[in-house]
Amino acid sequence: MTTDSHSTRSGRSTRRTPGRSRAVSSSMPWQRVLLLVAVGTAAVLLLAVAVDAASSVGRVHPGVTVGTVKVGGMNPEAAAAALERQLPAMATKPVALSHKSKTWNIEPKNIAVTFDYPALVSQAMAVGRSGSASRSLLQRIAAWTGRADLPAPVVADQEKLAAFLDSVADDVGVAPQDAQVAIKGTSTSVVPASDGVSIDRSSVTSDTLAAFTSPKRTVKIKTVVVPVKINDRAAEQARLDVDRMLAEPLTVVYRKKTWTFAPREIAKLIDFRVAQTGGATQTQTDTSGSSPSGYSLQPFVSSAEASKTIPAKLGTGFGKPAVNAKFKTSNGNVTIVPSRPGVGPDIALLVTDMTTALLREPGHKRTVVLSTNTSEPNLTTEAARQMGIVERISTYTTTYGSSNLPRVNNIHTLGDSLDGELVAPGATFSFNGAIGERTAAKGYQEAAAIVDGKLVPQLGGGICQVGTTLFNAIYLSGLPVKERHNHSFYISHYPKGRDATVSWGGPDLKFVNDTENWVMVSVAYSNSSITISLYGSDPGYEVTSKTGPFTNEKPFGTETTKDPKLGTGIKVIDESGITGRSCVVTRTVSKSGKIVRTDSFKSVYRPKQQIVRVGTKPVSSKDGTSTR
Repeated sequence: MTTDSHSTRSGRSTRRTPGRSRAVSSSMPWQRVLLLVAVGTAAVLLLAVAVDAASSVGRVHPGVTVGTVKVGGMNPEAAAAALERQLPAMATKPVALSHKSKTWNIEPKNIAVTFDYPALVSQAMAVGRSGSASRSLLQRIAAWTGRADLPAPVVADQEKLAAFLDSVADDVGVAPQDAQVAIKGTSTSVVPASDGVSIDRSSVTSDTLAAFTSPKRTVKIKTVVVPVKINDRAAEQARLDVDRMLAEPLTVVYRKKTWTFAPREIAKLIDFRVAQTGGATQTQTDTSGSSPSGYSLQPFVSSAEASKTIPAKLGTGFGKPAVNAKFKTSNGNVTIVPSRPGVGPDIALLVTDMTTALLREPGHKRTVVLSTNTSEPNLTTEAARQMGIVERISTYTTTYGSSNLPRVNNIHTLGDSLDGELVAPGATFSFNGAIGERTAAKGYQEAAAIVDGKLVPQLGGGICQVGTTLFNAIYLSGLPVKERHNHSFYISHYPKGRDATVSWGGPDLKFVNDTENWVMVSVAYSNSSITISLYGSDPGYEVTSKTGPFTNEKPFGTETTKDPKLGTGIKVIDESGITGRSCVVTRTVSKSGKIVRTDSFKSVYRPKQQIVRVGTKPVSSKDGTSTR
């Protein structure tokens, strides 16, 4: 039995083995076929690559185009020639940049478009020859299938292109708005942040340069988000800090004096600064109040605001201001009134201490000790000595009637403003620039002034008296005159041809300090005269003057008006007429016997109309005159 069973198992085993053998032998031909196909394909491909490589030696791979110019199969010289023939014609039309509904056109001539032909040929030659073997193979396959199209970007003047893109960026861009803390009274709130938008400069630049040789001549502008530095969370932390600063009053102590700053006063002193925190992460933002960009918003007591308001709160009895050195003139001599240092609150230290005290946790004492410091004057005695203002260079005086009080007031007001004006070596003095606008707030009053050839009441009337006096002082000094204008009509009490009119927003009077030291304008006046002198270091100029005759004289007309309050036939001249005329004054400036400059000042005066009133009132018979 045992033997039979063994035989049976052996028999089954014997029958299965031939079956497995047949399965194996039947699968082998397919594997071989696949392997042979793969090997054959690779061989053919390698052969094709080899043939292609051999045929393309020293030439651009077949199928390559540069900016639509077919250069495949050409050697570098032929490719460069083809590009030089065809590309310039493609780049003659403008390229449009578009964003939403806006379009900007850029002309090739405006950015000096050219081509870098050697670089374009090098790029074409690199197809199928650069990178790894697999990359080269893919590049050659792309060329075989007609997909090796290379761009042909132009070369442009970078400054001109950048300027054009700057203007586009200004139109497209939106500046990021950092979150802020608003303070109203003692209440605070956060003004949310908003990201900005800017053009993708690198992308837009490359796309624009490529578009000049592309069938598609419109470039869609790509934009990028410009993140804020201070996000809402950082601003919220700053708001909490401000709330702590405004929680209680603050006391400033100086010796036995104290000043209390209420929360509303403190709020007016608070400003904010953006501080870099060293690159915070979002996790850090949650705990420190920093933005993800690594910035925080920090409230502090502003030194600028404190300088405006705290001295007034401390009062005039605290400290003393610095006093500048001054030049005092008398009879042509100059002396210097020494400067004095001042003593005042140390605002810089005070605001730092106030910020620290205000940011302390509740319960801490809010008291700051005020310190003082010495303040130097803007012009020290030594600096004044170095300016070289040691003697009178020239002087001139004009006179006027003392009865016209508004006019006298304006002359004196203007003289006070002009007195002490300093002109640096090489600088140009401007009358309007030095004095500024003549306004009622500065003390000017209405008085007669020449406007469009007529005498009319005007704020600041009489200023031309000062202008004429100053011009003659400049004239006699020999200093260069840069701008001067004569009056509309001739005024006999001024020197012939040497008057000067000035007006805010109109004619100006200017001269140049061509000496090596400073020049100072000095003014002295009475109720009937004004004297203006120039002080400095005498340049040694000798001035001679020649006044020509009046020419081109034109008679004045008469404007007659009827006055029913005057008797018939009676005439009253309200304003005398003045004949129009011209004249030339020549100034020769010499030094050490040599002529430095010759100036001609031509004055053209218009006729001034005579204003006459004629009476129309009938004369009664009581006067012995017949009536009509």
